[in-house]
Amino acid sequence: MLRLIGVAFAALCLIGTGSLTMADDATKGEMGNMKDGMKAEKGAMKGDMKAKKEEMKGKMKARRDALKVKRHEMKEKMKAHKDAAKAKGEEAKGVPQAMGQDMKPTVPAAPAAAP
Repeated sequence: MLRLIGVAFAALCLIGTGSLTMADDATKGEMGNMKDGMKAEKGAMKGDMKAKKEEMKGKMKARRDALKVKRHEMKEKMKAHKDAAKAKGEEAKGVPQAMGQDMKPTVPAAPAAAP
């Protein structure tokens, strides 16, 4: 009877140890699956952030290009305005010289002072 109890105790110990090993394997498997899931989520989030960043980059580039075009148009308008003003100034410089040659002095010469 004592032997039977000894054998039963030994079997119980072996089965208990085996069940712990199986439980450990199952836990490791679940943890591995969870880690894989988290890695996949992280990768998906990273991809979404990259896509958003590229989208914003494209929008900002389009905005900068539009501002650049507008700035160049304004420069062209200012240059045309400046050239027109310069031409008008050159034209105005030439007119008084021509007019001055045709005109006679309006103020008579001052009489000489008597000594």
